[in-house]
Amino acid sequence: MIEGVTGLKPADFKQVRRFAVQFAYQQDVNQQFVMQKTALEQFMKQSEVVEIQRPFLRSLLSAVFENSKKIDDLIEKNAKNWRISRIARVDLAVLRIATTELLERNDTDIGVVISEAASIAQEYGSSNSASFVNGILDAIAKTVRSV
Repeated sequence: MIEGVTGLKPADFKQVRRFAVQFAYQQDVNQQFVMQKTALEQFMKQSEVVEIQRPFLRSLLSAVFENSKKIDDLIEKNAKNWRISRIARVDLAVLRIATTELLERNDTDIGVVISEAASIAQEYGSSNSASFVNGILDAIAKTVRSV
């Protein structure tokens, strides 16, 4: 279960999701898709992550990296005709963070997770990223949560 959500406002959750996508993307591009505490601490300092957001960010990223095989399998299974290796790295980072939330945070509405992921994908990805991410996450949500 993802921890560290006490006292966070909706704006904090949005910001933490963005930070999580940035860190996951950075680790993937550097071909170090593992949770490195020193790299995360350095990232949080450079990105000026406020203290109240840090426990949730750590917990979310720990869940992403600890369950990466399961998460990637879910993404690939629901991304019809797309192998993980062919998915744009930014889109993949967004999908990994959102899939983790769908799996681990049953207290967060499916629509919120998908909507925010699509928004982040639109901001950081290509013109097709938001709809691509939205479609895959919708399919994943149907398999991991009883709608």
